[in-house]
Amino acid sequence: MAESVIPPPDPLAPGGTPLGASRRAIVRWFAVFVAFVALVHSSMLLLHVATDFPLSRSYRERVDGWMRPLFPQDWSIFAPEPSKFNQHLEVRANVDGEFGRWIDLTAHDNAAYRGELLPSIEDQLVLRRAVSHYRTNAARQKAAPATGRSARYLLNVVLVRLDAMGEEPGQAVQLRLKSTRIPAPGSRTGAVVTRPQYQTLGYWKVRS
Repeated sequence: MAESVIPPPDPLAPGGTPLGASRRAIVRWFAVFVAFVALVHSSMLLLHVATDFPLSRSYRERVDGWMRPLFPQDWSIFAPEPSKFNQHLEVRANVDGEFGRWIDLTAHDNAAYRGELLPSIEDQLVLRRAVSHYRTNAARQKAAPATGRSARYLLNVVLVRLDAMGEEPGQAVQLRLKSTRIPAPGSRTGAVVTRPQYQTLGYWKVRS
């Protein structure tokens, strides 16, 4: 009587359960895909942080499109430059052809994080990075301020904030940046004019 041969456990299957040929192929292709994405991301990261040379200049737009705004490399955390202005992003909604009041999104964020024992740095920087990335791209000659990727990202962040505040975005929103100069250390009270300055960022229709 021939003895039955028990096949060894399949290393690709959970708990050693044998996988069929189709499932083994799916697992292998998924592993190849993950490795490919990791290789592409590593290459983009290397070109993004590398010094200026011909290869990085040739692929600068593609690298920036991959790295920003989701994978920014902000080395200023080690040697931050003190800000000279307090900047607040404000928004007002256009509902049925009428503009509402200006809403200070930055002040809402600050109030949400104030008093938190372990506030999230990433959550605090989302709004500021979205504004900074949009302004950088809008300053370029070929940028499309209302339809570019940075504009859509900023609009999405604003809509999420409005939804969290229970505010109606209406059919369109208008954004502006309020900048107030920070007095230098040791300056006398009232010696520096701290009247805020406003910069209109854009006007976007909200998709229904």
